[in-house]
Amino acid sequence: MSEKTYYINVLLAYSLSKEFTYKLNSDHKPTVGSIVLVPFRSKKYTGVITSIADKKKIPDKKIREIVEISNITKLNSKIIKFMNWVADYNLIDRGYILKMILAQEKVYFSKRNSKDDIVSKKSKPKPISLNLEQDEATNKIIKLIKKNDYITLLLDGIPGSGKTEVYFKVLQNEFFLNSQILILFPEVSLSNEFVRRIEDRFGFSPEIWHSKITASQKKKILKRIISGEARIIVGARSALFLPYHKLGMIIIDEEHDSSYKQEEKGIYHARDMSVVKASIEKIPLLLVSATPSLETTYNVLTKKYSKVSLKNKFSSTPMPKIQIVDMKKEKLAKDRWISNVLSENIEIALKNKRQALLFINKRGFAPVVICKSCGHKITCKNCSSYLVEHIKSKSLLCHHCGFNLNTFSLCCPECNNDNKEFIDYGVGVEKVYTEISRKFPSARICLFSSDHINSQEEMSEKIKQIIDYKFDIIIGTQMITKGYHFPKLTCVGIIDADMTLRGGDLRASEKTYQILYQVAGRAGRSDSVGKVFLQTYFPKNETILSLAQMERDNFYLNEINSRNESSLPPIGKMAALIVSGNNNEEVRKQCLVLSNKIPLIKDLEIYGPAPAPLSRLKGKFRQRFLVHDKKARNMQKIVNAWLSNSKTKLNVNISVDIDPYTFA
Repeated sequence: MSEKTYYINVLLAYSLSKEFTYKLNSDHKPTVGSIVLVPFRSKKYTGVITSIADKKKIPDKKIREIVEISNITKLNSKIIKFMNWVADYNLIDRGYILKMILAQEKVYFSKRNSKDDIVSKKSKPKPISLNLEQDEATNKIIKLIKKNDYITLLLDGIPGSGKTEVYFKVLQNEFFLNSQILILFPEVSLSNEFVRRIEDRFGFSPEIWHSKITASQKKKILKRIISGEARIIVGARSALFLPYHKLGMIIIDEEHDSSYKQEEKGIYHARDMSVVKASIEKIPLLLVSATPSLETTYNVLTKKYSKVSLKNKFSSTPMPKIQIVDMKKEKLAKDRWISNVLSENIEIALKNKRQALLFINKRGFAPVVICKSCGHKITCKNCSSYLVEHIKSKSLLCHHCGFNLNTFSLCCPECNNDNKEFIDYGVGVEKVYTEISRKFPSARICLFSSDHINSQEEMSEKIKQIIDYKFDIIIGTQMITKGYHFPKLTCVGIIDADMTLRGGDLRASEKTYQILYQVAGRAGRSDSVGKVFLQTYFPKNETILSLAQMERDNFYLNEINSRNESSLPPIGKMAALIVSGNNNEEVRKQCLVLSNKIPLIKDLEIYGPAPAPLSRLKGKFRQRFLVHDKKARNMQKIVNAWLSNSKTKLNVNISVDIDPYTFA
């Protein structure tokens, strides 16, 4: 066959949606989905062939040649369809999604080296022992999977019911013999403990994929995923986009967790995109949670998803007893946060050689530091947020951009007070630690927050130490809620239980309920009945009362009815437009342009522009529009039309968040 010139459209793994035309002199016709290396401006980029044309549309001298075509793998039509769908739905550049799919671009243009291979740990699998309820749940799931090409299933089980063992047993079915399994986890709960459980049950190590692993590790893992050697892949949200050889099932553990939503640069929700991925691949998707998201609950009620339930603990111990502690009646001394009844029960737990857990969803020592001279609250120089005091690092830290001030050289920017007279206001995990250390000086205390755990290895070690009874009292933030099983833990105290109910977040009740229910579920998971103490200043709040009575299903129905009255998600649709830039005046001018072009559509409400709750973030000024469509129509079409009619200023950025989860 004689050599021929082909003109090829290539999408670059770069933040663009536009394709570029290249030429290739070859005696073989290239195929769509082939991964190529091409010159672009002064560099070389990886891309994918999207279409081929025999005739050129632009002058030949302007068309550059393809440098190389990868022989490692190609992207099949399903992967390309998924890429296009994610980009169109979330209004993200297709090139950005392609960059996530290719993950480690050097892999596609390097010769396979056996030295790169990961040696998978192999051992004899240990049998999975299930109780009757778990066995029935397993059989139901397998039956539903075999009956449907594609199905989304919710495995809904109370804390301690053994949901993980159920889906492990499902995966041992011969139905999945030659396929790859993806298990998604919230990044912070990817622990060595879970990896060990997989090794025990399946006799080999899973591949681990998240932002903390090195580029060289990712390169090795990606090769095994592409070749099909990798059987079970455990990863954070980005693992969803990898180019799998033969994906057989997706499992999303803790599916309600907010960390599945990427909030910056290319905003998407990994759980929702998994539903699309599974439907395109025609494979089952299993969502797992003790506190499913309201979206998933609504999809079960409307019969879009199927549900299998586990209503009893594996150990047969009853659910923990929950007591509301009205903090208005406690009359605690200044800088005291632990109620008398909670103190007494911690003491009882320690005497009985049991563990206690104290939960507060605030990092650091104090969330606000105030100048005693003028009352000024110390804020970040880059963000419109207060600096949080951290005792360990002796600094005031911004949890959004990382800016910090040394507490020894602190000076009030308002009145120049430098005589060290500052007040630490409010409570964080470190302040609870200080109080508990004074109350129980001989207790072995563990701090469990992202400021005190620096790596996955350190977190895994701490979890192992807690399980092995190396600590008496654990004080933790949201990190501690992620489904861990601590056999000796019987007493749980929730400090400031209503903290997350404050503010204007439409999901505040749902998020609070989920966090507190998960924390409560850590108590009494083995042979003892657990006790949970909810410290609150609003004991009559519906969310707090629902939690105390453990009426989860009623809470969910009431929340859906409440959202239904105002056509809020998941019934209606929402989108957020964040306008940001270094110059506040330019941001305002861009908002004025958008305001003048607001679409006038019946039952469509647009709120704003208004300063975003974080009106300054990482040095940029931010304004926000909220789009609310009561009829749940095509939000992308509405937003696209609006943006197309509005001229965008060069030095201003407009980011779109379809289905916003946070309103910062």
